[in-house]
Amino acid sequence: MPVFLDEVPAVVPKVHRPDTRKWSGLFVFLLVVGCLLSFLFWTGTKEGLVFWFTALGVPFCLWGIFFGLRRIAYKTDQVWAESWNANRNALWNEEILRGQRSAWLIASGVITQSGSRTDKILSAIQSSSPIIQVQKTREGAQVRHSKLSGFEELQSTKFSEAIKTLITQIEPVLAKIPSDIICLLIADFNTPGIPDALQIASEIIQSETGRSFVLLEGNGFEALDNWLDNAWRKPSLVLSLSAEIRQAPGEGEGEAITLALMLNRKHPGIPEAVQLRRPEKYKNDSLTKTLSRALIWSQLSPEEVKGSWGTGLNFSQGGEWHSACEENKLSLNMAEEHKNIDDFIGYCGVSAPWLAVTISSLVARSGAAQIIAVETDTNDIWIAGVTPGDNTGIRQDTL
Repeated sequence: MPVFLDEVPAVVPKVHRPDTRKWSGLFVFLLVVGCLLSFLFWTGTKEGLVFWFTALGVPFCLWGIFFGLRRIAYKTDQVWAESWNANRNALWNEEILRGQRSAWLIASGVITQSGSRTDKILSAIQSSSPIIQVQKTREGAQVRHSKLSGFEELQSTKFSEAIKTLITQIEPVLAKIPSDIICLLIADFNTPGIPDALQIASEIIQSETGRSFVLLEGNGFEALDNWLDNAWRKPSLVLSLSAEIRQAPGEGEGEAITLALMLNRKHPGIPEAVQLRRPEKYKNDSLTKTLSRALIWSQLSPEEVKGSWGTGLNFSQGGEWHSACEENKLSLNMAEEHKNIDDFIGYCGVSAPWLAVTISSLVARSGAAQIIAVETDTNDIWIAGVTPGDNTGIRQDTL
């Protein structure tokens, strides 16, 4: 479940001790009133112990009772406030630590129009050589988009081949993972021409890896977010598989099949693994606040962020991301260090978040922390950090 720091109760202000001047003033007032009333309405001789006790002692006793009750109330409020703030701070720190849980991205792969090499896609983006172009769709229309080659006919066969290609790429890393670890699957498919894509993929994964993967509830970063909470106590492996194969692509859209293999524990035998930090979901408040929370989860200072990646049809057209970066004091050259993936590959729908993760992880492996901002096909915006190795102070068990 997401981390909602805004729902953590506020700190109770410090309880102020009784004002000495006010209570001194009340004491003088009661003495004056007591003396006046005693002298005005005393019927007997105005002398002796009883008279002076009435004139001076009664006001003093009343003042003492009031002051004592006020002092008890002050101490009670003070103890309550300190206890409240201690519990609140413990909850705040607990939520921060929960928010700073991360997944270890140990292997990934992607297939686009340019092939199955992620480094080739990264080079195309860094050299400003778009893969997206005006070309015929599978229905014959001329549209600026990118598409997977060979999916005009026998899409199920080509899809199976693509999944096997990606599985082959991660097999060396997968062989290092204990066979008895819990294996989970995040599946995101938008494949109108392949209605049984999930069944095909599941059968191939099991036959190629020899492992049984249990399908996680939810999709995309929402499923990742839930996994970081629900499966944190035990080591587990997550295979995220996504495919966007459009029937009739629109202007500026693209196709991709992605695979990401993640652990919730550090593996000493995979030093090249990077950390995918808990993604923060935009909650209709401000993108600036969402980015700020993502930086907290990533334990990154603004100066440590060396690049950002964005994807999303509506997201990429606005200037709110630039404003969010400025307000969070990210020292990025937005013309060179921020890349909009859609300009080079097209918007890849359900595969867009994982495409951003895969591409940014290549840069993070070189030691440069990255921030990704993705808009999903359901118009949700998520921001997450992709950082090299373990640069946190959080204790995370190894596998």
